[in-house]
Amino acid sequence: MRNRVLVLAAVALAPLTAASSQQVVTPGVTPSNVLSIQPLNAVFTAYSAEYERKIGGAATFGIGGTYFNVGDGFDEVTFKSGDVKLRYYPNGTALMGFSFGGTAGFSTVTGTDFNGAEESASGPSLGVLLEYQWLLGVQRNFAVALGLGAKAVFVKDETITSGDFTPRYPTARVSVGYAF
Repeated sequence: MRNRVLVLAAVALAPLTAASSQQVVTPGVTPSNVLSIQPLNAVFTAYSAEYERKIGGAATFGIGGTYFNVGDGFDEVTFKSGDVKLRYYPNGTALMGFSFGGTAGFSTVTGTDFNGAEESASGPSLGVLLEYQWLLGVQRNFAVALGLGAKAVFVKDETITSGDFTPRYPTARVSVGYAF
């Protein structure tokens, strides 16, 4: 009788153990894509999103877009940019750990001078990146990234007369996303 109860309990629990074992990720296997946003930057009127894809064991290719506004209502500058990004992960596992890379893109800068007149200029942009990214969770599908960098927008300084315009500036990344 006692053996029969143990067998019935084992049979009843078998589907649950099989279902839970399907969630385990094979060590060393990582997702190939990350779609992320930078929610903390939105507090400072900066909106950014990015898609990053593994193109090799240690390299990724990405595209991103950014919009941010600096200054007050009378003397302000708005930056809009679209960039392609290449990252190299020296640990050999793309999308995880430390990375460095570069960006190239196109930016539009719109400024308002002290008289309220709007000025606009567009041109190419280049940047550098130093970042660290974690893939968290049982299936490693929650991405968190921190990073610093710098960007240069190649437009004539005198085109935008706003005091808040700078063609070269530091960048920071605190992003969260979905890895798949």
